[in-house]
Amino acid sequence: MTSSTTAAKLLALLIPLALLYAGYLNLYALTVIHAGYLIQLSFRQPSTKTVKTPSESWIMWMVASPLGTSFARIVTLIIAIHHATVSLAKFSNALPRSDNVLLYSCATPAYLDPELFTWSPHTFATLALLYTGSYVRFSAYAELGTNFTYRLAKPDQLVTSGLYAYVRHPSYTGLLAVLMAMYSLFFRQRGLPSCSTPLVSERLFEEAWVGYAIAVIGFSVPVWLFMVKRVKEEEKMMEMEFGQKWKEYCERTKKFIPFVY
Repeated sequence: MTSSTTAAKLLALLIPLALLYAGYLNLYALTVIHAGYLIQLSFRQPSTKTVKTPSESWIMWMVASPLGTSFARIVTLIIAIHHATVSLAKFSNALPRSDNVLLYSCATPAYLDPELFTWSPHTFATLALLYTGSYVRFSAYAELGTNFTYRLAKPDQLVTSGLYAYVRHPSYTGLLAVLMAMYSLFFRQRGLPSCSTPLVSERLFEEAWVGYAIAVIGFSVPVWLFMVKRVKEEEKMMEMEFGQKWKEYCERTKKFIPFVY
């Protein structure tokens, strides 16, 4: 790790703490920013191993590319900061000129649900899901090491210990939990999206079924991309590489949830 990287990480830690001490941040807003930091880490490519897979579809190529992951990470951090800002301006008045800040950060605050921007059972449940999912995701990173790549690549060995002793794709289990927490924290119907009422129909925030429909459609895409299409490709590659050893491993493990599926 270079000195510049260390300094950047230290600065990223000290600035929020300084704002918290000065009274411009409260614990909820700081936790939201930390949640955004964890979510964007879940999109990080843990291995610098270079892999070329020209047979991949353009969708997977874009999603797994350094440009695609960097874009997702930056947008996630911006959303987290935006959410924290709205929370501070609307529900705590911790910021100087909170009314002006709220005007520019959320044009239609009337639709905001306080439960989604303050400490509540919803918040605690969402954070519990996020921390659990990110732990599983990062553990999978560590256990595979350099064999964890976003491209289809033959691994050096078949890892069957740790989380991989119970499920074959724990990283996707963790990622799905993180994405569900991300939706629950940032994209609920009366959450941050309701600030965009001038751009979209108010019906999106007034009718409950619309919010559920958007969630189902939104989750269908990553589930299909990662937990159906990509897993099928990975398992086919692993069977070709490890043969009978892989088949025996499949017989004693599940895909995503231990002892269930």
